Amino acid sequence: MVKLSPTAALRQRAAKLRREGVEVFDFSAGELDLATPAHIVTAAIDAATKPENHHYGPTGGEDRLRQAIADRLTLRAAAPLDGSNVLVTNGAKQALFNTFMALLKPGDEVLIPAPYWVTFPSSVRLAGGSPVIVQPSAGGLKVTPDNLEAARTPSTRAIVLCSPNNPTGLVYDPSELRALLAWAAQHGIWIISDETYVDLGFRTVPAPSQVEPGVTDRLVTVGSVSKSYAMTGWRIGWMSGPKQIIDAATAIQSHTTSNVSRVAQAAALAALTGHDVTADFRAILRDRLSLCESILEPLGLFRTPPDGAFYIFPDVRRFDPDDVTVADRLLSAGVVTVPGASFGAPGHLRLSFAIDEEQLRRGLMTTAKILNDWGN
Repeated sequence: MVKLSPTAALRQRAAKLRREGVEVFDFSAGELDLATPAHIVTAAIDAATKPENHHYGPTGGEDRLRQAIADRLTLRAAAPLDGSNVLVTNGAKQALFNTFMALLKPGDEVLIPAPYWVTFPSSVRLAGGSPVIVQPSAGGLKVTPDNLEAARTPSTRAIVLCSPNNPTGLVYDPSELRALLAWAAQHGIWIISDETYVDLGFRTVPAPSQVEPGVTDRLVTVGSVSKSYAMTGWRIGWMSGPKQIIDAATAIQSHTTSNVSRVAQAAALAALTGHDVTADFRAILRDRLSLCESILEPLGLFRTPPDGAFYIFPDVRRFDPDDVTVADRLLSAGVVTVPGASFGAPGHLRLSFAIDEEQLRRGLMTTAKILNDWGN
């Protein structure tokens, strides 16, 4: 049975605390606290005045946006892409759902390395597949080909890779990624590459088809403007891959949501073709990450700093073996975190630093005091 996303449930609990008058420091947010840049909003306002955007549009997305996405992805591809390789979706979640619906038959297995984004297993189940969680070797947060091989069966159809990762913010370096991709190619396994956070990398994020060009025919890339352009509410994502998969996914979308909002697509086009705002966002996040380090490192909670995105994922087992217990203790003081168990990695907490800096500072200080008192 598919349940409500843990992060959505936490948002509800945080809202309840606020209604009760508790000051809340919400580290569960999966979005930047910044406003969508003005030139993107202006493009949407202009699009909303045009009657053609008040009606149905192409299911696959507006041609100019599909090509802009293809152009962006070509920079990280082994060969040029065009708009026919792209489907515009209602956020990356729909891109994942469409991908699994197009690829999977009932009983097909999808390998999902832990820690994983909470939606991956549910999306596989919704498509009739079976998620298989792959744990990294003891003490690690990245899987190896040996870990994958131990989980492979004749029913293994695909693997999901997410780099920068949610919840850890870690990036597979070229040698690590090449080994995973070569293993997948050897066994004819599809790769779904979730690149939602790629523009928020603090260092270069290797691209699958550049690292291992042989996987191109079995590679689907998922992305969106949500995180990199502060546009989570606009709901614009995409999937890109071989044309037969894109055509199948487009047919699926034609019977679910049809086209994505044409006004929102105009905003996404402005984001992708206008001046780059992601460098400024990365600079803000770097400063906030430094603040996290200064407060949490003395507690031993900054051992695996992220390579990108806006999450830290500390191991909290020194305070209590049960991460849910730790999260509940923090929640009682108004600090909202996400237990690592939600991501298949018990003993950790996910904290987002994509929040106002003063709120971040005060929330971290509250967290540090609670944990320090607990540890003593």
